[in-house]
Amino acid sequence: MPGWRVNTIKIAYITSVEILDLTNTGGIQCCKRNLNLLQQAFGEDNVFICAITKNKKLLTKKTGNTEVFYSNRNKISILKNILTNRLQFGRDVEQSVLEHVNSLDCDIVFIEFSRMGFLQKSLSGKVKQVLFLHNIEKNYIKNQIRVHPSRAVLKKAFNINESMAVKYADKIICLNNRDAEQLEEIYNRKADLIIPITFDDSYISPAEESRQNPNPCLQLLFVGSLFPPNEHGITWFVNEVMPYVDAEFTVVGRDFEKLRDKLSRSNVNVVGSVDDLSVYYNNADAIVSPILIGDGMKVKTAEALMYGKPMFATDEALEGYTVEGQKNIYRCNTSEEFILEINKHAKESQRTGFDKNLRDLFLEKYHTPGYISVLKELLF
Repeated sequence: MPGWRVNTIKIAYITSVEILDLTNTGGIQCCKRNLNLLQQAFGEDNVFICAITKNKKLLTKKTGNTEVFYSNRNKISILKNILTNRLQFGRDVEQSVLEHVNSLDCDIVFIEFSRMGFLQKSLSGKVKQVLFLHNIEKNYIKNQIRVHPSRAVLKKAFNINESMAVKYADKIICLNNRDAEQLEEIYNRKADLIIPITFDDSYISPAEESRQNPNPCLQLLFVGSLFPPNEHGITWFVNEVMPYVDAEFTVVGRDFEKLRDKLSRSNVNVVGSVDDLSVYYNNADAIVSPILIGDGMKVKTAEALMYGKPMFATDEALEGYTVEGQKNIYRCNTSEEFILEINKHAKESQRTGFDKNLRDLFLEKYHTPGYISVLKELLF
């Protein structure tokens, strides 16, 4: 777009993920990262947030640059949306968002997830549409149906919206090469850019004496919210691995307390929701990520690298991360592999809960500020 100056570009940022809430699931964290990147690249005054929410309390978050749209997601509303092949919001909300975006006279519309195909189809052809693919929804819904067969009613809507979203996007950003390859295979469309999961660096090195009640038993930690792939993986790990390893395992993450009775064992402590993860990361000897099904990238893998934590993880949990050759990254895809590697690590006399090489890898490849310039180049 010749003749533009960076400080004159206006961007409408559209999401139906609860970015205005305090909750921080992996998807929300990635959306907040994308918004942060846009604001750093083009200035906060030039980025206009269009947040679609199911929480009426968040309507109070409306400000000069933030417009909030309420989408009723009770069972009747969801059914009506499904009947029109829409996801998360219906025609009425869609129209309100379109009217607001048109009133902004923006140059770029940045859309999170390929679930708003109908909205993208109706956007003015004068604006450049930038689509951020958190995963390939066609595959995502297949995995969801495997765990929750009742979600098959959503399959058609997911497929229709993604097909339209890809068709009308001017630029597409993927999280990893796997998604980019699937995008080309399914839709014959190449990704314009890959931006992996990243974090702003919030790590503070703890004093050695701050580790509370050091335990000679290997301390394993899982961090993640309760949603189908995490529930599936942790249930499997607790039943198939933990009875056979010399270690203690702590599960931390939003809503996992709901499974405390189901998952707790003599060597398994289910904590669930917490306000501060840093204490748990700093007290852990290693992270476990037994994710067997999924899409996109796992946000908590980048967070573990930020803390320099050794990791026992499946190929799925490591998808998109460049960790080959790292001493303290253990790829495990079967119960036998997890048991072998964890017990071997537990016996190491010089084992450490912090690996500087892993933290350096985070700073090199998964630190948010490193992607400001590449995003600016794509959009400008």
